[in-house]
Amino acid sequence: MNKDLAKERQNSSLRVQKLNSFIGRNLFLSDERYKQVLELKSVLASQIKSLYDENYENLEREQKYELVLKKSLELIEFANEHNVTNYMEYTYLIGEVMGTEKHLFGLHFTMFTISLELWSTPEQKTYWDRFLKENGVFGTYIQTEIGHGTFIRGLETTATYDPTTQEFIIDSPTLTSIKFWPGASGKTCNYAIVMAKLIIDEKDHGIHAFVVQLRSLKNHCPVPGIEIGDIGKKHAYEAIDNGFVKFNHVRIPRNNMLMRFAQVLPNGEFKQLGNEIVMYACMLIMRGILCMFASLLHSISTTIAIRYSCVRRQTADPNGFEPQIIDYQTQQYRLLPGLATTYANFFATINFRNILNSFKKRSRNFSQIDPNELAKLHALSSGIKAMVFDECLKFGQINRLCCGGHGYSASSGLQPVIQEADAGCTYEGDNIVLYLQTARYLLKAIQKGFSPHLYLDNLSEIKASDLYRRFENYILLFDRLYENQIGEISNRMISLMEDQKLDRFEAWNSSSVGLVETAKIYICLFIIYMNLNGIYEHQKIECVENQIILEELFELYLTYGIVEKFSNHFLKLGVIDGQEMTVHQNRLYELLKKIRKNAVGLVDAFGWSDSNLSSSLGVYDGNVYEKLFQFAKSSLLNRNAADHTFKKLANPYILAKSKL
Repeated sequence: MNKDLAKERQNSSLRVQKLNSFIGRNLFLSDERYKQVLELKSVLASQIKSLYDENYENLEREQKYELVLKKSLELIEFANEHNVTNYMEYTYLIGEVMGTEKHLFGLHFTMFTISLELWSTPEQKTYWDRFLKENGVFGTYIQTEIGHGTFIRGLETTATYDPTTQEFIIDSPTLTSIKFWPGASGKTCNYAIVMAKLIIDEKDHGIHAFVVQLRSLKNHCPVPGIEIGDIGKKHAYEAIDNGFVKFNHVRIPRNNMLMRFAQVLPNGEFKQLGNEIVMYACMLIMRGILCMFASLLHSISTTIAIRYSCVRRQTADPNGFEPQIIDYQTQQYRLLPGLATTYANFFATINFRNILNSFKKRSRNFSQIDPNELAKLHALSSGIKAMVFDECLKFGQINRLCCGGHGYSASSGLQPVIQEADAGCTYEGDNIVLYLQTARYLLKAIQKGFSPHLYLDNLSEIKASDLYRRFENYILLFDRLYENQIGEISNRMISLMEDQKLDRFEAWNSSSVGLVETAKIYICLFIIYMNLNGIYEHQKIECVENQIILEELFELYLTYGIVEKFSNHFLKLGVIDGQEMTVHQNRLYELLKKIRKNAVGLVDAFGWSDSNLSSSLGVYDGNVYEKLFQFAKSSLLNRNAADHTFKKLANPYILAKSKL
C-alpha cells in the first residue's frame, strides 16, 4: 500500500463503508439487493477474467473485438445462470469484467428489448418474448441515417405496405437514407428495431418501428437485400462494430410492425391508436439509464484523478520537500468541484430514475400518462442527459490533465471515460439540440403561465428542516437566476418578433445561445433540489460525520455554480453584485480545504474495484509506478528484442550512411 494513500484514508473523518452502503441502497433500491449484487460481483470476478488483466489496451482492433465478444457471451450466460434481469444491475456487474469498455449487446438489453416491451401489442409481446427465448437473437436499434440524426421526421428509410402479400417492403431509396452508426450491427447482431417511414398507397403515415431480420440465424450471413458492414475506426471503442445498413426492397411480415399505437390492417387500412407521442416514452427510459450511466462514469475518472493526485509528488518547496499535488490550490480547484458535481449528478439521476419508474407504473407503461406530464418529463430527460454528459466530458478531460503526462497513457483508464462521454454528447440526441428541446418547453411554460418545475412529494417536509434553512439563501439565488433568465429570453423573443418583425423561427435562431443557457440553469436547479433530497434522506441514517461532509460537498457544488459555472449570468442579471461574488469565491476556497481532507474517502465510497477502473493510476493500493512499468513492458512492440521491421527498413539506411 502506498504510504501517502494509506495516510489519506487514516486521517479522513469519513465513514466510507457507511456512505458506500447509502450509495448502494440508492442505486439498487435496498440494502439487501445491494449486498446480493456485491456477492454476485465477487462470484463473477472469480469466474471470468477481466479485460484489465488481459492486456486489453495493447491489443489490435480485431483482437479486441474477438475478446469483447467472448466476454460478452460469457457475461450473458452468467446473467442467465444467476437470474440477473435488471439492466442497471447487469451493467454494474459487467463492469467487473469489462471495466469502462462497452458490452457488445448493450443495445439488445436496452433499446431493442424496451422497444419490444413498450411498442408491441400484448399478442406481439407474447410472440417476441417466446421467439427471443427460443432463438439466438441479438438485437440492435436502427434509427440514425448517414444524412439524418436528431430530426426523426426527416428519416428517409421507407416501409411500404403491399396488401397483396401482407408484407412491408423496407428500402433505402437514397444515399442519405442508409442507416449509419447502429451499435453492434456491423458484424454481430442478427435482428433490429428499424425506424422507417410508413407508406400506404403512396401516403406518408409518419415514422414507425419495424422488427427486421438482418442476418441468418443458421449461418449469420446477411439476409438477401441487405448490405451491411462495419463503419470503420472511431475515436474509441474499437471492439464495438458500429455499422451501416442499406436495405434493398427487403420484405417483412405485416405483424413485424410494432402496433401498440398504430395498426395497419391486412387490407392496408391505417388506424391510429391513442397518442403517438407516447411511443417515444421508450426514449425516456433509455435516457434515464444513460443519465445514471454518465454520473457513474464521471465518478470513475474522479476516483482515478484524486487517488493519483495523492500519490504523485511534484516540485519541491523552499525546504526541498515535494508536496502531494493535491495540496496545490490549483489542483484542488480543478479536481474537487468535479467531485462535488459527481455526487450532485448521482443524486439527481437516481431520483430521476425513480420518478420515471413511478410514472411508468402509475400510467401502465406510459399508455395513460397525462400529455402535460409527459412533456415535462421529456424536457427534463433531454436537459439532464445533455448536462451530465457535458460535465462528464468536461471533468473527465480536467481529470486527465490533473494526472499530467501519465494521464495520457492508455493505462491511465481515463481515455475511454473521456471518449465515451464525448460520444455521449451526440448519441441519443445531440446535447445542444436537447438543451433547445428543454428550452422550447420552458418558453411554453412561461407563455401559458404554468410551472415547468418537477418537485418530489416531500418538498414541504424538506423545507421545514434545518438542512433547508442552511442552504435556503443559495437555493433562492438559483431560483432568482432562473426566473430572471427565462424572463429576459422570453422578452427578447417577443421583441424580435414584434419590433424587428422576425418570424418565430428567425427569432428562435437569433436567441438560441441564450435559450441553451436558460435550459442549463433550469436543469441545474433540478439537480440542486434532487441533491438536497439525497442529503436529506442521508441524515436519517444518523451518521453525523458523513452528513457534515456531504453538506460541505453540496455547498461546494453551489458555490462553484455561482463563481464559475454561471458567474456571468448572476452578475449580468443583477442577482448578485461584484462584492457578493468575492464573498462566494472566498467561501469556495475555504471549502476546497475542507473537502480535500476527505477526498479519497469520498471516491472510495463509490466502491470501484481495480477492474472497474482499469487504471494504473487509480489502483486502490496506490502502487501506480509498478503498474505503469508493467503496462509498458506488455506493449506488443516489445515482443521481439531484435525488431525485424527495423532491420528490414532502417538497417540498409544505417549501413549506407556508415559507408560514407
